[in-house]
Amino acid sequence: MEQNGAEKKSPLIGLVGVVGIWVTAGLALPFVNVRKEFTPEQLMVFRGFLPALIAFVLLRGKIGKVDKYTWLIGLTLPLATLGLFEGIRNWGVGPTLIVVTGTPVVNFFIGRFLKRPVSDMTITSLIIMICGVALACKGGHFNWPGFLWSVEGTIANGILYELFARAKTKPLQKCFFSCFGMGALGLLLSFADATPWVAETFTLPMTLQLVTFAFVGGFLYWIANQAAFKHLETMRASVLAQGETPAAMIGAYLLLGEKLSMNQWVGTIIALAAAVSLVYATAKEAKEPAAVATT
Repeated sequence: MEQNGAEKKSPLIGLVGVVGIWVTAGLALPFVNVRKEFTPEQLMVFRGFLPALIAFVLLRGKIGKVDKYTWLIGLTLPLATLGLFEGIRNWGVGPTLIVVTGTPVVNFFIGRFLKRPVSDMTITSLIIMICGVALACKGGHFNWPGFLWSVEGTIANGILYELFARAKTKPLQKCFFSCFGMGALGLLLSFADATPWVAETFTLPMTLQLVTFAFVGGFLYWIANQAAFKHLETMRASVLAQGETPAAMIGAYLLLGEKLSMNQWVGTIIALAAAVSLVYATAKEAKEPAAVATT
């Protein structure tokens, strides 16, 4: 059964998913600081409940029984999103995602603990990425709350990536439970914070922006992640997914005028180079399915 499942993997589909992660993150993440009239928790409500509703409709209401890993995804994704959104709100898109780029480090240590084999190319890319992140962290301003939220998001993100491969339920089922959990946590924290929802804010243009944010940054982003982590090895997909960092930085520059120091740009480019090198290796392996199947 394991071999049949492995034969169905398509690295090329996985790479399409990776590119989807980059594009959707670049379009959606800067929105957290574009619409500051909403708290990060309130934005989680939109980003969570709308994709959950879409998944529920596509499933025709048949949510079904799910395994424990799907439940864990439903608990972990809200924490990862909370750390990401709070980090962005506290010290900006660029600095937050520079830290989140270190997510593969979490997967690396989990993989070593589980004695999971890791290719030399993946390890080399990881080392280059760590060097890039370290250099990038030397530039710009520093904000302790933003840094701590980013670290929390990074750890939760790494755990989430591990759970993707273990959950055996349908992608839309995972989408429903995880996104519903995100919306529920956002709603709970919104009430606890007692921040009012301003009715005048919900004009037609604003409502369309929120729907687009939730659809692109929630549903499409989720589908892209599912494609990437279903068809690529977890550690490799984790490294490749971090290409969303420069994509979101470009989006933040265009939408917010958020600028980075030279160190931050150079460090990010180095980290991206590691991801590109791994893309090349993965695409090369995808052209040699017979060789991979016999190993």
